[in-house]
Amino acid sequence: GAGGGVGSHLCQMARARGASYVAGVGRDPKRLTEKPLGCDRAIDYTAEDPFAVKEWADDPFDVIVDLAGVWPSLVKQTSRYQSIIKSASKGGRYLTTTPDKPEYELRSTWSAMKMFLFPALWRVMCTRGGVSRYYLPKYSYVMALPLEPDVVTRTLALASESDIFPCIDKQGPFAFDTEGVRDAFRLQGSYHAKGKVVITVSKE
Repeated sequence: GAGGGVGSHLCQMARARGASYVAGVGRDPKRLTEKPLGCDRAIDYTAEDPFAVKEWADDPFDVIVDLAGVWPSLVKQTSRYQSIIKSASKGGRYLTTTPDKPEYELRSTWSAMKMFLFPALWRVMCTRGGVSRYYLPKYSYVMALPLEPDVVTRTLALASESDIFPCIDKQGPFAFDTEGVRDAFRLQGSYHAKGKVVITVSKE
């Protein structure tokens, strides 16, 4: 969601890159609308269905960035006449960084292809060349940084200029010992971290 380690910074990056309206979904909507995240609207997905928000259906998004694997839910709740995101034919884009299931085991190359490659290829083809492009957004599975070598430099420059602020979960930083590392992984595994989960390796 928008409040995790990636989402907390993505919301800021979207604003810094000129997004006119930023919405977030997470378990702490109040935090999402406060600085530094600054979402225009945020909802708690445990209390409200983000796909049923009338305001969003009336004025669909240009882009959705999915960090939780909700494509099946989007497809299920999207009709050919109304959705919270524009169709591919109208410029709508759906970017995701995760498979549909957040937990998985990869025991072979074949299992990795079934998890990451085949579903993504099918969705890419359907939303670009099939009938689906008229009611579903253009699907993209994002697994790598852009080819431009200065992407990290530009991101660090935004931080140095205070255009984005690092968000670290208040339970950390965790100590670099057995219990500290275990606590950090438990928090990460809960999928409810509020910002990055940090372990202090050295104080020097």
